Amino acid sequence: MAEETPELKTYYGNCHCGAFKFSIKLPELKSAMECNCSICSRKGYLWVFPSAGNFTIEKGEGALKDYEFGPCT
Repeated sequence: MAEETPELKTYYGNCHCGAFKFSIKLPELKSAMECNCSICSRKGYLWVFPSAGNFTIEKGEGALKDYEFGPCT
């Protein structure tokens, strides 16, 4: 008997400044990681690390650059 494929739900995300936006189709999320940096904590951002596939760039193709928050010590 074949295993049933879960229904996919579309989730939307973006970088902190909003220059890059994406959508991804995944089974319904049951858990996510919390980042402890000040921006993610303040904004309530959660992280997931999906496998490849079902990922669509909605805005900002080629806009991503290296990112570093705050001074390096």
